[in-house]
Amino acid sequence: MGAAAILFVSSPLVAQKKIDRKIPLGMEGAVRIVNMVGSIVVHGWNKDTLMVRGTLGPGDSFFMGGGYTGAKMFVESANDRDPKPARLEVWVPARARIWVKTASASIDVSDVTGGLDLYTVSGAIDVTGNPHELNAEAIDGDIHITGSPPWVRAKSASGTIVFQGASSDAAFSTVSGAVKVDGGVFERTKIETVTGNINFAGQLDRSGAFDFDTHSGTIDLAIPEKTPASFSVVTIAGSITNNLSKTSPIPGRFGRGAELTTDVSGGGAKVSVRAFKGQVTIRRTK
Repeated sequence: MGAAAILFVSSPLVAQKKIDRKIPLGMEGAVRIVNMVGSIVVHGWNKDTLMVRGTLGPGDSFFMGGGYTGAKMFVESANDRDPKPARLEVWVPARARIWVKTASASIDVSDVTGGLDLYTVSGAIDVTGNPHELNAEAIDGDIHITGSPPWVRAKSASGTIVFQGASSDAAFSTVSGAVKVDGGVFERTKIETVTGNINFAGQLDRSGAFDFDTHSGTIDLAIPEKTPASFSVVTIAGSITNNLSKTSPIPGRFGRGAELTTDVSGGGAKVSVRAFKGQVTIRRTK
């Protein structure tokens, strides 16, 4: 947070269960936000100011402080066994680095171009915009991303991950949740699930590398016509449908499943697809 000392002062309006605070913050400063229950909404703006408004649960306290290079804020519950929802709406310098942690609060971030590090247990995460890097993790919550962060990582256990945009370096993983990707150009992409389905529709950079892996989910890959790519597809106990080229899958090495190796439009992007018993389909975008 820099050399500046961070002093925490309880909001004088806590008794009214209202928050309206503002402190200076550098355009590329760092912000840490902790609110266990309720909601956290973050907006990026072109001011060297950190502002927060919202409401607290009965008896809860709000603390906020910091220097020009960094700031922290958090909600302290009056009853840890039965915390009441707190609603925080925060405005930050757009290029700031933002770190958010919560248990069940929803997280909604827009128009931030700095880095984002977001964590929730059961809340949903929604990001709109183009942060230069994005790390989002939800245990049971869904993750929705609309934008084109150059570097993005999203992870959930049972929640669904939906990405609409483009990225030069993307990785998504779930246990039982589905992963749905629809957008522009991708250079490096890795998607893994255990039982969740994978749906990818995007443009593949000719020099890119792409890995798709599932145990029992289905994999559906849709790419534009005449995309130069080389595919290596293996399913141990499932099936393969190839609507991209005239190459037919062959039986697996142990008489089960199927394998497919094929080049499209002369080959280019390296696409590796692995499934244990899921069905794999590669096709052109509609």
